[in-house]
Amino acid sequence: MKTGFYTNPIYLEHDTGSHPENANRLLAIQERLESGGLMDKLEVRQGRSATTAEIKMLHAEKLISEVEIASESGAHSLYTQDCVISTQTYNAALHAVGSVLDAALEVAERRIDNAFCAVRPPGHHAEYETAMGFCFFNNVALAAEFLTKNMGFLRVLIFDFDVHHGNGTQHFFEERSDIYFVSMHQDPRTCYPGTGFADERGNGAGSGYTLNVPVPPGMEDEEYLQTFYANVHPKLQEYKPDFVLISAGFDAHRADPLASLNLTEHTFRELTVELKRLAEKSAGGRLMSLLEGGYDLNALASSVEEHLTILQTED
Repeated sequence: MKTGFYTNPIYLEHDTGSHPENANRLLAIQERLESGGLMDKLEVRQGRSATTAEIKMLHAEKLISEVEIASESGAHSLYTQDCVISTQTYNAALHAVGSVLDAALEVAERRIDNAFCAVRPPGHHAEYETAMGFCFFNNVALAAEFLTKNMGFLRVLIFDFDVHHGNGTQHFFEERSDIYFVSMHQDPRTCYPGTGFADERGNGAGSGYTLNVPVPPGMEDEEYLQTFYANVHPKLQEYKPDFVLISAGFDAHRADPLASLNLTEHTFRELTVELKRLAEKSAGGRLMSLLEGGYDLNALASSVEEHLTILQTED
């Protein structure tokens, strides 16, 4: 299959120093893919920068301006100490969105079969006018908005398996039925950002189009996958998405330092198999994943390798 791999040197210039979300994450992924020969099987793309008009599809002009000014002024963080900023953060964040939109377009138009966007900063915590949780602009939400508003897709699935709940993504779409947000994450009573309880199911026209499945600390592969097949898989089949987006955070791995689940690469591989199968069944194979969390370098690199091995393999 033709699997796009989107990355760019600009992401390395979003300099966060010793912060867990740092440039070494992408370097570890690239080194693993190159050493294992997988990079040669991918369609490598550098992507582009998004315009401010594209960011304003979902975000307030105030946020865009504040990220730009903070970067240019030499500030060290924005809003909270979690959102470390440097002189190239604004440019990297614009490029992350632009690459994601490029990938969405290429997959939508069947120029490639699927794609993985190895971008940073990540996005799923970013709210309408607030950066938080290492995130400045919500990459996956902007992709979903582009697909529904510009490309005419009617049933876009966002599946988020990051260990932390994608609060920003949920809040953008919780009153809509054209985008189904599904998240499996560590119990919010024990994990940042403290949202994503099972009774958060959407509002108004979007009631029932948000599905949160919090799981307890310490959960391992077998029980996690049993939960997925019992509580999530039937809902995905019923929804029949016409495009599948994945917020691919690999920080539920047992080696990750920022949370307390005990998953291995096996779970990420099986989730990828099922989401790819779902996309082939109802969406003409249209699937795209975006890097979110994952902070143990070896675990992140091996998990991404498993994820991409499934995406680029012919069934």
